[in-house]
Amino acid sequence: MKRLLTMTLLIGAIFCFANDEQRANHGQREMRTPPQEAITACKSKSEGDSCEVESPRGDTLQGTCQNTPDGKYFACKPENMGGNKPPQR
Repeated sequence: MKRLLTMTLLIGAIFCFANDEQRANHGQREMRTPPQEAITACKSKSEGDSCEVESPRGDTLQGTCQNTPDGKYFACKPENMGGNKPPQR
């Protein structure tokens, strides 16, 4: 009985800490590294310059050279990024 109570308390504590971690990160999107092709497309350009990058499907995407929000990368951001994705067929 004592062992069951200890295990229950331990599992409860683990879930509490996991929940705190999730709450601390709530609303923050995970920053991903831009594809190397997007970084290369802006290598010798300035912020706001137009750029082209090829998607994994082979489409050529038009975009602009921008810094990532965290300032770590300077890359081509396709125009359809940010919720304006073309409809799926």
